[in-house]
Amino acid sequence: MTATTTGAEELGAPPGRFVPAGDYELFVSEVGEGGRPTVFLHGGGPGCTSWTDFGVAVPYFDDRRCVLVDLLNFGYSSAAEYPADKWAFHAKHVAAALENLGIENADFVCNSQGGSVALVLAADYSHLVRKVVLSGSEPLFRGRGALTAELGDLIGQLVTDFTEGEGPTREKIREIMIKLEYWDPAAVNETTLDLRWHYLQQPGPASTWGSGSVRAGDPEDLEALLAEVKRRVLVLWGRYDVFGTPAYALSIADAVPYGDVFLMDQAGHHMEEERPQDFAAIVKTWLDLPADTNQ
Repeated sequence: MTATTTGAEELGAPPGRFVPAGDYELFVSEVGEGGRPTVFLHGGGPGCTSWTDFGVAVPYFDDRRCVLVDLLNFGYSSAAEYPADKWAFHAKHVAAALENLGIENADFVCNSQGGSVALVLAADYSHLVRKVVLSGSEPLFRGRGALTAELGDLIGQLVTDFTEGEGPTREKIREIMIKLEYWDPAAVNETTLDLRWHYLQQPGPASTWGSGSVRAGDPEDLEALLAEVKRRVLVLWGRYDVFGTPAYALSIADAVPYGDVFLMDQAGHHMEEERPQDFAAIVKTWLDLPADTNQ
């Protein structure tokens, strides 16, 4: 069925549709008709969708069929209770949606939580995946070291500030973007901020970033599963990503059979938004390399 997305489309988001995904529906937008299908999966900040995370970069992928999928509890996608293994839960429903769309052997370009979901897809639904690009993803419990306690305190305070008082606001989203997602505060795009505030008020996002606390589910450690990823993986990392050091990016590459790493200066957790043209150039060049991990 067709979504009623007047608010988002008025702010420049592309039209989309609800795609059956098991017991739920995922909202999917497509930009471009030709070329290899390239699936974009977003991060987990308040109001995030694949368009808010990658919309400024999508024009540089104009030779591809860009498939922007919003995960459960984000954008217009269904609200759902997370089980213990959150990444596997998301992957199951993304796989179902892509099967319904007739998409397989796609490239995946992902931020943060989206990258962890794509790694599960590459291991357990490998026919859907050709290559995986992830930025700022945290599929491993090990490797973050002393940063964990400091980051936990920062996130805890931001969540408290976000949900208390008058509750979530547009400007509180800006604060989270500046303190957790961006290296350069001036890079925050006002239209993206408007969209994130709009999406946050939908039923799905409200179940994750609601008025009480963030009920984001429990991510599982993917260490053992990563050894089963028989697809090429590119780990992009912003030099100033607060969620982990460049050494953590190397640990992800070490955990998969084939992993490349690119460290981007002057970028934080959302490098695809801060440096979209550079991000796209790096990603497209890497995607055009042979997919065979033996080459």
